[in-house]
Amino acid sequence: MIFKGLKEKSIKKAIQSAITGPNRYGKENDVVRSLAIIIDYDKLVDYKPLLDIAKAINVSNENVSIVGYVSKMYKNVNYLIPVFSDESFGMKGKVKTEEIGVFLKKEYDIAINYYSEPNIYLQLVSALCKSDLKVGISNELEALNDLVLKVDEKDFTMFNKELVKYLTILKKI
Repeated sequence: MIFKGLKEKSIKKAIQSAITGPNRYGKENDVVRSLAIIIDYDKLVDYKPLLDIAKAINVSNENVSIVGYVSKMYKNVNYLIPVFSDESFGMKGKVKTEEIGVFLKKEYDIAINYYSEPNIYLQLVSALCKSDLKVGISNELEALNDLVLKVDEKDFTMFNKELVKYLTILKKI
């Protein structure tokens, strides 16, 4: 239990460090070509409506990467997307799983943090994700996101509509 507390404290420091550090990886005025989506897989197993967002902003499915957090990973379960759990990270937020390491090494034009409840492991992946623009749906996570769309987590249509509206204003699409 003490180790878990120390691990979480070191991860919070890693999140803070990632948030306060430089966060621009490409040109800010470029058109969106790649998309990262980070979800809480335990709460949002049906992620397919999020792929409609990619279609609406003219990003092909090959350029969309989705990862999800699960509270416990089961070896016999075939997850549809790469998933991570508490055990996927070590002290100071060091990534232990190859799938998440590959996800975090890539650069994206937009990262969508599609979860509403605070979770340090989701926040860590969001903070470490290399993207020009980070979009979220939770007011509690404003420090992680450049743009927060206040919509219900299950209202994909409204999120899609609002995202397209703001990306048009920002001249990203």
